[in-house]
Amino acid sequence: MIDLKQLKRTSLCSNALMVLTSIHHIYGAVIYSTPWRLHVIFLSAPVLVATIILEYLLKKNDNKVLFWLYAFIVLIPSLSLIGLFEGIYNHILKDIMFYAGFSEETMLSMFPPPTYEMPNDFLFEFTGVLQGVACVLLTVTFFKLIRGRLKQA
Repeated sequence: MIDLKQLKRTSLCSNALMVLTSIHHIYGAVIYSTPWRLHVIFLSAPVLVATIILEYLLKKNDNKVLFWLYAFIVLIPSLSLIGLFEGIYNHILKDIMFYAGFSEETMLSMFPPPTYEMPNDFLFEFTGVLQGVACVLLTVTFFKLIRGRLKQA
């Protein structure tokens, strides 16, 4: 039987990450005049919708196929692509390296413009770092959910 409490926590973390990412990218598109940043909406919106629908279905019927589809959607786009890459690499690592004084050459080789901006806007960096924090919370809840499911097998 699926742990509904853990399912709800995992969905909440994944959905919060998707909403935060959308806000972050919309804000970045506006302040940096880079409308291409809005591409993330094409990932975050479907993941958000799929997570909500699959959570609802799993609460009604503990179906293994639906569960592993849900797990895949949370793991790949939400946790890996957005959380680890966007939050941890693009913001937490970049900010740590920037404020630790890494050379400009190193920073530009790891975070080349125009894809990346060096920290120059508090709200943009803050929401970016929050994606990393949300990723950590999602990782904890996700692996508790998976561990609980595997104990049943």
